[in-house]
Amino acid sequence: MKIILLLLFIGTCFTRVSAQLEISTGYAVDRNLADGAPILIAYDLKIKDRFYTKSQIGFKYLYHHNEFVGATLQKYIYEFHQTLSYEIIKKKKYILKPNLGLNYRVYRWKGRMDDPLNTLPIRAWIVGTRKGNFKLVNDSDGASNQYNVNNWGFTIQIQNQFKLNDKFWFQITPFIEPDYDRSQNVGGCYVGIIFKNL
Repeated sequence: MKIILLLLFIGTCFTRVSAQLEISTGYAVDRNLADGAPILIAYDLKIKDRFYTKSQIGFKYLYHHNEFVGATLQKYIYEFHQTLSYEIIKKKKYILKPNLGLNYRVYRWKGRMDDPLNTLPIRAWIVGTRKGNFKLVNDSDGASNQYNVNNWGFTIQIQNQFKLNDKFWFQITPFIEPDYDRSQNVGGCYVGIIFKNL
């Protein structure tokens, strides 16, 4: 195993690569109806011909207010993605490039029940998670709650690139990010700028 890693390292050091930087934002929503804007920075490396690998680091802030129950849920997601991609369509002004890979995410949930607390009828919001249930109840003990977890997941992105000029391309990327903890599944669309030929 050490020999294989050493050969990969030496091969990477002496291989000519072409890289491009991407900065994105957009819209994301999870299966608990929390939605918001992601921020993503990516570095795309050309492996060979039309094959690429991309490292991405990002942050998502998702928010949902359940009016029926009277509760607010905030989610902070810190994430790292590593994907492989292939340029299926490559024209002068358009590139279609699906990205498939893995992600690792750190989740911080914060929930809060609206006032009045300790009154009838009792209100509750329960979300099933891998570590049990995330519960918000309108009594004084359950008025707020936090949930923290780290998970592996998958990244599926369909990147559409549109040429603006020789150095800048515009990208629209619908995505689905299924997670090991299914309550954390996220989907949406990234929109951003690609800096070509750095």
